[in-house]
Amino acid sequence: MHNPVTRKLVNETHNIFSMLQGQVASSTGQHLQSQLVLSSKQYRAVLKACSMELIHLAETTRNEQQKQKCEEQLEIFEMIQLIWGFCQILFIEITPDGLLLNQLLDWIKWHFTEGKQLAVEVIHDDLPAQHPAYWEATFRLLLQGEIDSVRKLLSLNESFQNEAFLSVDELLRKMPQWTHYHHALSAAEFDMKWRHWREECQRRYEEGHYSAFPDLETLVMVLCGDENVFSDIKDMCGTWYHLLVSKMLFQNPTVRAADLHFYAETCIEEFNMSGSRMGELDNILLAAIQFDIHQVIKDSSVFLSTGSWWFVAHITDLLHHCGQLDTQNLPYGSNLREFLILEYATSLMSHKSLWQVGIDYLDYCTVFGRTYVKQFINHMVLDNEKKAQKLLHICQERNLQDEVQTICKVMGMKSLRLGRLGSALAWFLRSKDVTATSKLTERLIEDYSICSKFQYTDILDNLGPAMFLSNRLTFLVKYREFHKLYEKQETPEAASLLLSLLEARLAPRTFWITLLQDAMPLLEMDKVIFSSSQTYVLMHCLEELRHELDSKTDISKKLTNMEKDKLDLLQLCLTRNLSKAIKEEGTIKSS
Repeated sequence: MHNPVTRKLVNETHNIFSMLQGQVASSTGQHLQSQLVLSSKQYRAVLKACSMELIHLAETTRNEQQKQKCEEQLEIFEMIQLIWGFCQILFIEITPDGLLLNQLLDWIKWHFTEGKQLAVEVIHDDLPAQHPAYWEATFRLLLQGEIDSVRKLLSLNESFQNEAFLSVDELLRKMPQWTHYHHALSAAEFDMKWRHWREECQRRYEEGHYSAFPDLETLVMVLCGDENVFSDIKDMCGTWYHLLVSKMLFQNPTVRAADLHFYAETCIEEFNMSGSRMGELDNILLAAIQFDIHQVIKDSSVFLSTGSWWFVAHITDLLHHCGQLDTQNLPYGSNLREFLILEYATSLMSHKSLWQVGIDYLDYCTVFGRTYVKQFINHMVLDNEKKAQKLLHICQERNLQDEVQTICKVMGMKSLRLGRLGSALAWFLRSKDVTATSKLTERLIEDYSICSKFQYTDILDNLGPAMFLSNRLTFLVKYREFHKLYEKQETPEAASLLLSLLEARLAPRTFWITLLQDAMPLLEMDKVIFSSSQTYVLMHCLEELRHELDSKTDISKKLTNMEKDKLDLLQLCLTRNLSKAIKEEGTIKSS
């Protein structure tokens, strides 16, 4: 997962996976089947593109270690492509007539390109028929069903006008191919037509038409499906499964999937006799031929999932939606599809740029997916605010409210430790943490007491209903509002709000002296702002504060002599205001 090509594979196939899950939820029947086939081909196309990119990197890099890594990754990708293409033929893109030779030929051509490469070299030679690889290229193309290309190579031979060459060209031209007939003939009718053609090949061979040209005679023996000739040229196939497809082309072109394993055994034995041994890839393909899907997945998990469960997770998801896997749950409650997707998602979660992709996969795991998401989020290191915001978005999309609160609390404490009080307040508000919000607000109130200046006004002025989370915060916001009213010279409203703050007892007791001092400019105005009843309330608050001073409570230790003098001055202002208010109110009544 730590190279650009693999990350490209993960990101692009993630989109295919997500789209497929949506289609599975909304489609049924033939439409769904078509979408499954399309998705399988899209996965393979991305895998092929990544393989081509690895080839380019391996060819251009000067770093030997990097080159080796590219080649190792390429080998894994090519094996995955082989298995995937074969599984698509057997389990996903199942033809209505049950015939699969054409798909198998396409599969072989996709993965074995030596014949085409040799043919290009031969054709571009000055004397193609004299090229050392002329007949090898011809046979390789023939074994892959490239009939037109074989005819072209034969036409380049200096003996092409000979009757024997013209006879072979005629046989090749008349060779029945299912791609040309499947719309017009039934499988039985095609089989009959093909058998007539092979009988003609055998007749001409037995009559010795080609004995003067040994290579041409071998070619006709292939057309006749001769068992011995396949043993002689099996090395041009390279693998037992290529040999299997080539033999079916010339021995049983109407073979069904259920019968493949009978023919596969002879091909495997053929290669075993020459010293070849079955490897992990061979065992996986053989298990597929035997329709043992669980063994395919099991062996692939062991052989191809080192460091990444990408292949088994995606192929199993496809097979599951195709109905090829039983729905029986594993002992711990999940089915095989979910288990493998969970493993794949887990492998992504440790990567710094792919963890979000992993979470998306967990959304499609109905049994344990949500639990895994919670666990991952709770253990995620919150390196920065951007990452925290991403996690919050993920949690909110999935209605994970407990996780939202946890993230906000962690980020709030982190901001608090860094001295970023405004950011900390915003995080605590999002977490709805009353205790933390109250403590932080008290700190902001203390800061105001020291410098007589509001901090983080942009937050305080735009809190809205969030201010009611904490009494202390409600007080601070309302106190800020009092100052804004006073600055706008809306003195009656400011006085009323200040009085309500004192009456509500929302402010810390240590801040009462500040509130009472804020009343002094209003008390000293020519116009009476506080009524007599309001003045009595202020006097009662002052008396309560003095009582605590006289009782020598903790608050008295925090008051300076200057502050005590200010309280005396405030008492005088209140007395004067009461006199003015009573006089004014009496005048109003008498009038």
